[in-house]
Amino acid sequence: MAHELVNLTLPMVLREIGDVLEEYPEHPYQTAFSIHEFRQKLIAYVLSQVPNYYAIAGEPAPARKPGQHASALAERMHLEMVIRGGMLHILRENADQLSNTFLHTKHFEPTAS
Repeated sequence: MAHELVNLTLPMVLREIGDVLEEYPEHPYQTAFSIHEFRQKLIAYVLSQVPNYYAIAGEPAPARKPGQHASALAERMHLEMVIRGGMLHILRENADQLSNTFLHTKHFEPTAS
C-alpha cells in the first residue's frame, strides 16, 4: 500500500498569510500578494524559514504533549514574524517588477470624468 506524505504546515502558513495581509493596506501589500507569482514566492519563503511538519495521509496526526501549548503560541508568533519579514523582503527584491506591474495596471483602469 502506498503512503502519501501530507505537509501539515502548509495550510497553517496559507491561513496566517491571509490573516496577516488583512492587517496591511490594499496598496501595495494586498495588491502585490494577490498576484500569483508573488504569493507563491511568499509561501516558499515562509516554508523555507519555519519547521515543516508532515503526516502520512489517512493516519491521525500526532497529538501535542502537555506543556506544548506555550510552544505552539511561540511558533505562531514566529510564523507571523517570518511572514511580515518575507513580505518586506519580496517587495524589496521585486520592487522594479512590481512598480512596472502597478503602472501598467493603472493605465488600463477607468478614470473618472
